[in-house]
Amino acid sequence: MHTIEICVGSSCFVKGSNELVEKLKKYLEDNHLEDKVQLKGAFCMGQCAKGLGVRVDGKLLEGVTLSNAIDLIEIELNSL
Repeated sequence: MHTIEICVGSSCFVKGSNELVEKLKKYLEDNHLEDKVQLKGAFCMGQCAKGLGVRVDGKLLEGVTLSNAIDLIEIELNSL
């Protein structure tokens, strides 16, 4: 099972982490991945100036925005 962690701290929340959680839930459902990927909230990952805080299986992704998040996460999941 893979784990995706989304920062829900104040800076990421303002940048749309709550919207990202909803987009990811829909992505996981649409691709029948609910039983293969665990989605979790997390607090500050130190990415405040670099984008949304997102970790996939412990690997911190860089430069994550609402518009590229699903693509970056999908790339990471497929590389594992």
